[in-house]
Amino acid sequence: MTLQQLRYFCVTAEVLHYTRAADLLYISQPSLSYALSKLEKELNMPLFEKQGKQITLTAYGAEFLPYAKRALNELSKGQERLKELRAPSAGIINLGYIYSVSFSVLPAFVDQFYAHLGSRQTAFRFHQGMAGGLIEQLLNGSLDLLIAGKPDIDSVEYLPIASQELFLAVPAKHRLAAKKAVTLSDVSDEQFISITHDALIYRQIADKFKEASFSPNIVFEADEYSSIAASVTTGAGVAVMPRLPILDTFNLKLIPFSDVPMTRDVCMLRYRLHNMSPAVQGVWEFAEHVSEQYQTRKT
Repeated sequence: MTLQQLRYFCVTAEVLHYTRAADLLYISQPSLSYALSKLEKELNMPLFEKQGKQITLTAYGAEFLPYAKRALNELSKGQERLKELRAPSAGIINLGYIYSVSFSVLPAFVDQFYAHLGSRQTAFRFHQGMAGGLIEQLLNGSLDLLIAGKPDIDSVEYLPIASQELFLAVPAKHRLAAKKAVTLSDVSDEQFISITHDALIYRQIADKFKEASFSPNIVFEADEYSSIAASVTTGAGVAVMPRLPILDTFNLKLIPFSDVPMTRDVCMLRYRLHNMSPAVQGVWEFAEHVSEQYQTRKT
């Protein structure tokens, strides 16, 4: 059974006329009749029957028709999908991101990418989550790319694309709340509430403290910033965190640091061992361009 035979059968079943079907298929009527006869012999069932000058589908032909149509339709979808994969800008990209970049870095990057592309042929499926779980998805192929902090996994390639300032979060009535900026010496006696060790931002904050020879008194950890903000509001401790819209719902103050550059790199990540589709390759190459500009500004 060939695709050509299936196509001939579907067209003939549609018009129920050999001559008209042959014209639509741009073949001779004998060629059409021969192809349909071979199909019937292979199936060992008559697909058409003559009624005078007209032809009709047999019960077998009527039963077989929807399957033939579905087969041709699925193959057509497959061909279209391959065309998408060949096109450098078309396709669907599974892009993961951590919550703290969803209000600034992520929308800015996507808008800049579309402006660079000059169209919106590339479609994104967005996946928000915790860094650890998102990296697992990156490694197993569920995600094509990920926007998060700097990883420490050799098989994960990263491009710094933006900077995110980190602030000291204190209760609204804290002794430091009225200050426009703080130093590490201002908080040397404070108890700290920290993001968990497996969060990428934890290591970046720890590195900043280590560079400044500062050892915070961490009293406990939480796995997301709303929990940290709630704890800070109760006076359980202070915390270092990026500015997030959700923090507006808490009675706390965010204060910048004046003596240390308390920022972290936000990166585009990909798994080195996975092949990139043309669409993913296009986004990664744009991220390389953004990274070059970002690092030039830093220096």
